[in-house]
Amino acid sequence: MVTTSTWRVAVRGAGATVVTLFGGTLAGVVLGEIVFDLMPGHSLEAPRPLNIALAAIPAIAGLLAGSATWGILMGRLARFGNSRRMAVAGILGFVPITIGLAMALLNLEPIAVERLGAQLPVHRVFTLFFVPTAFLVGGASAWAIGIGLNDGTQAWRMAVRVGLASAAAFLVINLAMEAAGWVVGAPRAADRFTMLTVMFAGMIGAALTGGSVLGWMLAKRPPTV
Repeated sequence: MVTTSTWRVAVRGAGATVVTLFGGTLAGVVLGEIVFDLMPGHSLEAPRPLNIALAAIPAIAGLLAGSATWGILMGRLARFGNSRRMAVAGILGFVPITIGLAMALLNLEPIAVERLGAQLPVHRVFTLFFVPTAFLVGGASAWAIGIGLNDGTQAWRMAVRVGLASAAAFLVINLAMEAAGWVVGAPRAADRFTMLTVMFAGMIGAALTGGSVLGWMLAKRPPTV
């Protein structure tokens, strides 16, 4: 039976995930962009390695702070007493896969658009890349929380359910925005930052949905120390 308190924990899980993971990532990226723009001699066409390294510091700091806080909050929802362990779980579950997938997308997306452009429109290539990304990030992060809670069996259930929920939310939002005219790669799409808008909307939806599913699962666990 799903109680009112279970739903409340699910809502808290959704809110905590958006604020910490999405918020920390966004804050880090914005601060990194500001640092990059303030550096002398910055250029998007030929950026200097030093500029890139300095801009990466606040970006990574945002990821680390947000994911650590998220892990701690998820531990509290699970009534788990080891905050340090949950902070580490949050970091290890979210940061490596987020950075790895971001680098992979930056390198693979132009190649995919070039090779698949004749068979698929750009917005379909976008969907094929970002829906699995939402699944992997949500699933890996949830799995790490389960491992942090010393529950390997539940960790895999969390990974599958949260990953699927995150991917489904991203897909639904992506298709809904397409129907509303926000089509990635369409004429004049760059003028209103269509890809970034769709991506951020999908990320928020994935965070809300994945966080609520994770919170719901954590609420049903017995408290551990």
